[in-house]
Order: sequence, then C-alpha cells, then structure tokens
Amino acid sequence: MKNSFKKLQTDFWEIVQYDTQGKRSAMEDYSDFMVPFTSSETSLLLSVFDGHAGHRCASFLANSLPSELKKETTALQSPGGSSLLPSEAVFKKIFKSLDQMWLEAAAKKETRIEDGSTALCVALDCSDLIIANCGDCRAILAQAGQTVVLTRDHKPTDEVELQRIIHQGGTVIGGRLQGKLAVSRAFGNYEFKESQILSAEPEIHHVTLMSDVEYLIIGSDGLYEHFTNEEIISYIKTGILSNSLETVVKNLIDEAIDRGTEDNITILVVKFEKAFKKLLKKKSKKQQQGKATNGFMKNNSGKTNGKHSVPDSPPSEPSKIGLWKKGLKTVKNSSSPATVSSASPTDHHATPLTKKKTEPKKLKPSEKPFKLTAPEDDKWNRFKPFKHDFFGTRTPVTISG
Repeated sequence: MKNSFKKLQTDFWEIVQYDTQGKRSAMEDYSDFMVPFTSSETSLLLSVFDGHAGHRCASFLANSLPSELKKETTALQSPGGSSLLPSEAVFKKIFKSLDQMWLEAAAKKETRIEDGSTALCVALDCSDLIIANCGDCRAILAQAGQTVVLTRDHKPTDEVELQRIIHQGGTVIGGRLQGKLAVSRAFGNYEFKESQILSAEPEIHHVTLMSDVEYLIIGSDGLYEHFTNEEIISYIKTGILSNSLETVVKNLIDEAIDRGTEDNITILVVKFEKAFKKLLKKKSKKQQQGKATNGFMKNNSGKTNGKHSVPDSPPSEPSKIGLWKKGLKTVKNSSSPATVSSASPTDHHATPLTKKKTEPKKLKPSEKPFKLTAPEDDKWNRFKPFKHDFFGTRTPVTISG
C-alpha cells in the first residue's frame, strides 16, 4: 500500500498532508500545498485531485494547475502592491484552458485517453479565503465551535447538477452520469465533453476567517465515505489533546480504512496557530473601528454644541466581521451553499455557509453542442515544458517528511 506524507510547521500554522492508496489496486489521488502562495507570508494554496479511469489526468493537473494559478496571480500584482488571491475569473479561465489542453492531448493519442479527475483548490491570505471546486472533493472549516462546509459535492443526483445534465440531453442512471460516471463535474473524460453533459467549470465560494478559526480540512471523497463532517472535526480536536497532529491524521486515515473505505484517501489539515489568530483579531478590530468612524460621520447632521458638531444619534454598533454576518438565512436544502451547518452526526451533507456562491451557467437551447476535433501536431508541444510524461507509465512520487 503506497503512502506519502508531508508536513510544515510555521508561526502561523501547522500543515499535514497525507495520501494513501488504501485498498485500491492503483493510486489515482494527488495533492499538494504551496506556502507562501503569493508575496504575502500569510498566504497558502491547498490542492486535491482525485483521478478516475486512470491517474494521468490527475497527475497532469497536480503538476500544472497550482503553478498556473501562481503565475496568473503574480502577473496581476503590482510591484510593492498588496498581495492578491486569484479572482473568480482567473480560476474559471485556468480550469477551462487546462481542461481543453488535456482533452486535445488525449484525442491526439492513437487510443484516445478517457482519464478524468476532480479538482479542489483553496487559496488563503490572512482572513480572505477563496474555494474553487470541480467534483466531489470537499473542504470543511472548524470555526467558532461550528463545522462549516465550504463546498458542494458535484454528484449527478444533486438537484442543480441533475437539471443541468438533463438540459444538455444527458441522463442519470443508478446515480451515475449516463450510468457510468459518479461525478457531474470533472476534467477530462472525453466522451462526456463532446455533448457537454460533464462540466469542468469550478464552483467558487468566498469566506472571511475569524480569530476563533481552528482547522481547515480538505480531502478526496474516500475520506468522507464513512465519516460525517462533524465526526472528522471531532476526531481531530479530540486526538490533538494527547497526540501530535501528524499522528492524529494518520490514525484518521487508518480508521477510514477500518470502517470499509476502499477508495484512495487524501487529506490536508491546516491547524491555525495563535500568531495567525492574533493577526485576524487585529485586522477585524481595524475594520470595526473604520466602520464605527464612518458611521459617526454619516450620522453627523451638522448640529452644533458650542464649537463641536453633535450627531443626531450615536453611531450604530459595528457589526461583527466574519462568517456569521447578520442577514444570512438557514436553509434546509443541502444543495444551497449559503447556510450554517446544523446537521446531525449522521448527516453526511452538512449545509455549508459562504459569503458568495456561483450558480451553474444556464445554457440557451439555441447554443450549438460543443464538439472537439483532433488537434494539430503543434498543440502537443504544449506538454514539452512539463517534466512528467503524463501518458506513459506512472512514476512514483516520494514526499519526504
């Protein structure tokens, strides 16, 4: 059984990454983290790629998507300017271009390659968090004593995904796309892309972290087969009382296998340290003071008391900054990504909470079906800069601790 492990400890966070082949005959999961991700020392990027029908598409994404995101983000930053995370437009642009590049390469081979892969990327800088998800990997957050789900599983049975599939002329049989594929969004899978019933467009969510944030966890669906989101958070928080984070994560993987998980398993855990929480608290305090000052200026109507202006009424109490912003509603529908997690211990799909969601694009009936054609020889040259042969035999990657 192949395993890989990686760990990083800084003043701001402790990060543990663990991948295992589990009971599968081959390893098709890939993952990595990049610190720092931008010019800011408080930035990082976490990525998980869960391959299917082969490992090559996931391997290609692991070696290209994070670096493309970093390149695009760096290009947008002005010299000496503040650090920026990738925008929603940047994520969508890179996901689309890499999917097209892979499909063109897959069609070029004598025997067309049908490999596919999901992708989940989480970029963070201080309190700003952006999540781009395509597939059924999942990201969860432990904050303010709550379990917050940051992604929506893109399954063919999901109500939103089902309607999109039907609109494109596809069907869902036995919970699978065309009776074959267990996900409704993924890279690759050439046969499903010609009719556009399978989408590689990521779903984007934005979140603001608060000073009482504890853990950020992302993983492949093999991790969540026999654990609820709350169980994973509880397992880590309880285990860390007597063991290192490294040991707790390894024990969690072993427990998943003991419970019957037969898939590859990948997990990345970020434990936020006191220094990072102090930065969040300081930033939140600054924002509150700024809002209080602005509120006073707006309420000042020009009445005077001697030499000083007196507002009509005292400035309103500044609202708290973070996920629990006033006005968000609790929705029972698990497909709605803007709710507070309130699932029972057996609820596998705890309802997520985010500041912004992106609905799948509705296609006009008049739009012509997308059709791929075999590329010219020069398009294959795009892969020359990569040091890995994505279409050859798998080269094991050893990650040292």
